[in-house]
Amino acid sequence: MECKAYLISDSIDIKALPSELKLKETCFFRVEDNIYVIFPYGVVVCWGDGNLAPVLFLLQPHLKAPFDQSKVIFDEFAIETDNNDSSKFVFDDTIYLKEMDELILVAISHSLAQSLRLIKFEDATIESISNIIHIPQTLAKHGKIKETKKEISKMQGHLYSLKSMIRLEYSVLDKPEFFWEYPEYDEYYDRMTNYLEINQRLSILDKKFDTIDEILAILSDELNHRHSSNLEWIIIILILFEIVIFFIQDVFKII
Repeated sequence: MECKAYLISDSIDIKALPSELKLKETCFFRVEDNIYVIFPYGVVVCWGDGNLAPVLFLLQPHLKAPFDQSKVIFDEFAIETDNNDSSKFVFDDTIYLKEMDELILVAISHSLAQSLRLIKFEDATIESISNIIHIPQTLAKHGKIKETKKEISKMQGHLYSLKSMIRLEYSVLDKPEFFWEYPEYDEYYDRMTNYLEINQRLSILDKKFDTIDEILAILSDELNHRHSSNLEWIIIILILFEIVIFFIQDVFKII
């Protein structure tokens, strides 16, 4: 038996889907021999043979901005049942359960879903930093940034958009309301979250944001410097123009 989690789109309209459990933040149902837990932020967690195909036909009309197959993010775990050792829960990508309790599966699925969404944030941040990391190096080597004013503005816009998008979606990484209603399942979520190192990864992501802020400051300084330089040249040209007019009118008396 397996557990596989897939991030397949930006969002899923779970209100339009049938659910066997009355849960606010997820949709829970069975298809064939699989149990599926669906999350509104685009994640599907499958308990069974891990096959996503049986549920895709049902989900397809309710997906917003579905990902290409090459962009789908997934994680997988083996499942061992009849576990009598309560201290053993998850180890070496294997989840050990005493029973396949539906709400236990939902609790664990919350951690898996948040981890996948966090991977998307991490990948987007790493990609953006890799595209701009040359800026401090170029500045240190040449004393200026080679990009044009338009290119610098586009970089700034992209970085601000990325930060805004991730900050707005940070709420999906908060502890779900499910555990206010079912606090007895809190332990499963916490232990899975610790195994997936979600808190540590969030801390690292915040540090990467600090790097982005530093580069944004460099870009802002460069734009301000270029604007100041342009103003200086305009003033110099105006002064030269006045001098030329002075010589033409008062010295050479041409006009």
